[in-house]
Amino acid sequence: MRGSLSEWGGAGSGKWRLRVFAGTDYSGKNQYVSRNFAGTRRQAQSALAKLVSEIETRQQTHAGSVGDLLDGWLDDIEPNRSKYTMREHRRSVEQTIKPALGSIRLSRLTARDLDAFYHSLLRRGLSPASVRRHHSILSAALARGVKWDWIPSNPANKATPPGPTRSSVKPPDTDDVHRLIVAAEEDDPVLAIAIALAAVTGARRGELCALRWSDIDWRRRTLRFERSLTVIQRHATEGPTKTHSRRDVALDEGLAKLLELRMARQREYAATIGVALRSDPFILSRSSDGSRPCLPDGLTSSYSRLAERIGVGGHFHELRHWCATEAIASGADVRTVSGRLGHANPSVTLKVYSHALEARDRDLAGVLSRAVLESVHRPVELDQAYPPASTEVKRTG
Repeated sequence: MRGSLSEWGGAGSGKWRLRVFAGTDYSGKNQYVSRNFAGTRRQAQSALAKLVSEIETRQQTHAGSVGDLLDGWLDDIEPNRSKYTMREHRRSVEQTIKPALGSIRLSRLTARDLDAFYHSLLRRGLSPASVRRHHSILSAALARGVKWDWIPSNPANKATPPGPTRSSVKPPDTDDVHRLIVAAEEDDPVLAIAIALAAVTGARRGELCALRWSDIDWRRRTLRFERSLTVIQRHATEGPTKTHSRRDVALDEGLAKLLELRMARQREYAATIGVALRSDPFILSRSSDGSRPCLPDGLTSSYSRLAERIGVGGHFHELRHWCATEAIASGADVRTVSGRLGHANPSVTLKVYSHALEARDRDLAGVLSRAVLESVHRPVELDQAYPPASTEVKRTG
């Protein structure tokens, strides 16, 4: 391994720059590690030899494969990710990424390899959004590899995944939401309250399923979302929300009364069965003592069957879209809507619900136009608009 030593700051300054060749990056460009050192020439030469040895050892130790890096990255991020996120990451790594790229040595992985992988996924029928998720996993793992000094640079920075596609958000009509609640109330009151909560609060399925009665502040009329229910291999666990944040959502009088009715019915059902409600039961629970929450997939299935029966298409998640669209259309500012939905940043709201913002912009155009142009187009009397011309002819000369 090559290394060089140069003195800077003038002869006899005792300031040295150590420079060691560290291989090439994914594009074939030479990479170097440089360090400054202060001392005598002999000491600087000793420091240079130590740096060369350090880099050689590092490269020999970490000259692993893409699969090795992915395994290390998954283990490293697991404490800070939800079980659902880790399940999806591991599934993508084991089923898709490793079979294609896992055996490639990190030092030989190129942006072209990644682009070929993305193209193969598209040919297999994966959506551009799904391919971008695989790219995000690879990019994050390779970035961690750079921090760990496993590789000199991240080839994913030069790769070209499919561009983002604008998904079409199609919320149900307000009349359809009302029909769904009324129809559910007849056969499945728990589903009815779930639909109402999803439409008014805009919460995600897992967040709704994790709600307990202690999450309601009846005095302040707020509902707290700080947990989410996730099912991994048929085992339900509670964890943080998707954005790892807590939010309080205001309740209006109508939804508060609906929740009070749900509480009364839950107590009545427990008394009829002859069991005691558990301490702090789940709001969405079909068990007699409220100890077992509804599961997210079960909620989706019940909703889909109901929607098909009454002739309303769509998915349970579209109730969240309805909430956001109606809120923006009513004039609520994006930051308030973002807070209600639990988005990490208002920019997410702007991106997903741009259609509602465009409609709101058209309404605003009408308001501004009427304010400015009404006076311009107001009829005026002809003699007021144009003063009568003089009949006198001014003689000259």
